[in-house]
Amino acid sequence: MSKRQKVVIKPSITKEELRIQVEKLVSHDNMTYTEAIIEICERKEIDPADMAKLVKGPLKLKLEAEAMDRNIIKRTTTTLF
Repeated sequence: MSKRQKVVIKPSITKEELRIQVEKLVSHDNMTYTEAIIEICERKEIDPADMAKLVKGPLKLKLEAEAMDRNIIKRTTTTLF
């Protein structure tokens, strides 16, 4: 009998690597956060639905702010004028 070997699958990108790569694309290539994330998905051949699990913290906040500015999602705060 042979022993079972544990298979470890390394993710193709980590949250921190994603954040750094997105920031580089946004600042150097003048992409939006959405475009940068999609570009990375295409380069790494990752389904955007799977990539969504890595979008956390400051990157998620920037993406949400961008979506609100473009009227893609509703604003979560109201302004008083």
